[in-house]
Amino acid sequence: MERGVRSALAPLVLLWLAVHAVLLAVILGAKFLFTKTVLVTLLTIGILAFLFTQIQAKPRKLFHSP
Repeated sequence: MERGVRSALAPLVLLWLAVHAVLLAVILGAKFLFTKTVLVTLLTIGILAFLFTQIQAKPRKLFHSP
């Protein structure tokens, strides 16, 4: 390759790498952000379901008149 062609391709390669790095950061950031949100939501729903299933009405004794 000639020196002129090599110097013309270097900025394009750097731009291509920079664009792909930004896209990868956005995709992975969204993936982990949404994953964390979904996990926290599921954990909260699970805790609430567990707590509400543990609450049971206490049986009351019926008083019969003699």
